[in-house]
Formats: sequence, C-alpha cells, structure tokens
Amino acid sequence: MRFFANTKDRIFDVCAPLYAQGLSLREIERQTGFVKSTIKKTLNARGLVLRNYYNHQKPKSEDPIAMRPGATPYGYAYLEGKLVKDPKEYKTLLQIQKLWKSGKSCSDIAAVLNNQKTPTRRGKRWGKSVIARILKRQEEQ
Repeated sequence: MRFFANTKDRIFDVCAPLYAQGLSLREIERQTGFVKSTIKKTLNARGLVLRNYYNHQKPKSEDPIAMRPGATPYGYAYLEGKLVKDPKEYKTLLQIQKLWKSGKSCSDIAAVLNNQKTPTRRGKRWGKSVIARILKRQEEQ
C-alpha cells in the first residue's frame, strides 16, 4: 500500500486526466477521495478551463407545448409529453378567468371557489396567492 501527499501537484496529476476523459468533478471525487472543491480549485489554479454543467444538459425543446420541468399548469396535464387540457380542472380555470375579468379580486375568487367546495389540485382550500399565480401563468401563455 502506498500513500501520497495531497499536494496540488499530486491532485492535478491524478484529476486532470480523469476530467479530460469526461468525468464530472463529483465522479472524480468518488474515485480519488479528494474533496470536490479542492479538485476544482486545483484545476482552475493550473489554468484548466472547466466545463459548464448547464452546457452538457440536453437542449430545451423548441416546441412550446413540450413537457417542461416543474409544476404542471393548473387546468392542464401531460399526455404523451404534450400539454393538454385537463377535463377536471379546466372548467375551474375558465371560471377563475371569468371571475377575474368581471372585476373580482384574487381573494374574492378564492372565496367563491371555497364556498362552492371546489378543491384545489391537492384537495385543499383556495388562497389568493394560488389564484394570482394561476392568472399570471395564463397571462404568460
């Protein structure tokens, strides 16, 4: 068994070839036992340009209705990767829009939906902030 000092030279000599092979800093950390932040500092100090993590992700779809990460907009659902109207929620979405256009505030709309016992997606009570987010999302589309 041989032990090596964790000098900058040793870290660079071990990690640079692994990084050049396409391994991530986290993968190099697991293989070598060197701390990821130390690997990063050492490679940067030696002038090695590190890859941007986000550049190696899959490109975003150009399709405006393709599946996206995050919450599914209220009133919609994904079917085979495409955004489609959810029959259970869409009529509530239309009601929210109609009440908003008639001059009701977000608090008033939430009160109307709660009085009608219309549940949210998670079966809870409506709040003004939820209504505001739904209306904002609709404006952006």
